[in-house]
Amino acid sequence: MGNSQSGGPRVIEDTKDLFEYSKNIRPPHKPVPATNHPAKLHEEKGSTKDIPLDLSSSLGLDYPASCPNLLSGYIHINPDDSFKQDCVLTCTSLCLYVIRGRGTTKLVEGGQINWSTGDLLVVPYQTQPLEHFAQDDTAIYYVHDGPLLKYLRVLPSEKAFTTTIFRAKVLREKVESIREKPGSEHANRLGTLIGNPATSETKTLTHTL
Repeated sequence: MGNSQSGGPRVIEDTKDLFEYSKNIRPPHKPVPATNHPAKLHEEKGSTKDIPLDLSSSLGLDYPASCPNLLSGYIHINPDDSFKQDCVLTCTSLCLYVIRGRGTTKLVEGGQINWSTGDLLVVPYQTQPLEHFAQDDTAIYYVHDGPLLKYLRVLPSEKAFTTTIFRAKVLREKVESIREKPGSEHANRLGTLIGNPATSETKTLTHTL
């Protein structure tokens, strides 16, 4: 057993606290049941609200999470309404995809970004809530790395990339160009990795997404 004194280091003196590598390289995980998050969650007319896709109880976590390192969900905003998304010091990367609607997001660093259906926005960590203003009935899908920070017991201290928006037209054109390539009919998938100048080596949306 490990012995410890209040406020002091823990001393391990029993081999039961050590594990044979070959038998424990893949530790068992609690099974997570398949879950359906239907579109009606954000299609039903009602109040402006956040609809987190929280599976923390199935994952055995004490904080909201859709998987061990990410939280996703929907934001529904009524026409001519606004929503403050409180992501202050809770994540390093936030991705927002506009399922439908149009509006603007006020940025903490100044200015605002206009968006509409099909646009994708990525935002680094914030020191103030993001405020989204909708002109039409709007649904936004979001995902961020908040659960990863909770697991690591850390807070972000600086921005790893610049707020970036990918227009729907550019995303569609890229997929269309891939589909038109010779032999694409035999490919098992037709898609694109959405890159970012700050993560050019990994060709990922952000350093964690």
